[in-house]
Amino acid sequence: MYYFAKILLVWLLCLLSVLLHELGHAAGYRISGGKAGWKVIAGSGPKMISTPKYVFRLIPVGGLYFVPGEETRSNKEKIIMFAGGPLVSLMLTVLFGIIRFCIFRFAQPESSLYEILFPSSRFLLFFNFFQFLFTAIPMRYRVVCRGFESDGLQIVHALKHKKS
Repeated sequence: MYYFAKILLVWLLCLLSVLLHELGHAAGYRISGGKAGWKVIAGSGPKMISTPKYVFRLIPVGGLYFVPGEETRSNKEKIIMFAGGPLVSLMLTVLFGIIRFCIFRFAQPESSLYEILFPSSRFLLFFNFFQFLFTAIPMRYRVVCRGFESDGLQIVHALKHKKS
């Protein structure tokens, strides 16, 4: 049961990190002038929970992504929207780095809080750092999310189109 709880905790922390990344896209969309109608969709299969802004599906794997409500009007708006997710991932990386430093510096190593928070903060630091890298580096995904383009590649496309 202990290992199942650990696996569930790791899965939930990853889901939360990816959800925050996608909400970064939503914030960028709204900052750049996007209107209502956007959604964040999590999972695959039939809908379990659905609100005007969020859709959670039965199978908790298969994607977590942001869908803008309308086509963005300018390349500047696209750049802001696509940059929002990686920026949130980078901020989470810094946040968990600071938390890890504070735990290491001030917590008692024998405490149960230390035993839970220290490895969790390390995991989240690295998870968000790699999420930042794999979304900010311009590339076309070949394995996970096959056929999709990274946020960085979407930004490159918008910059190229802007110069034309």
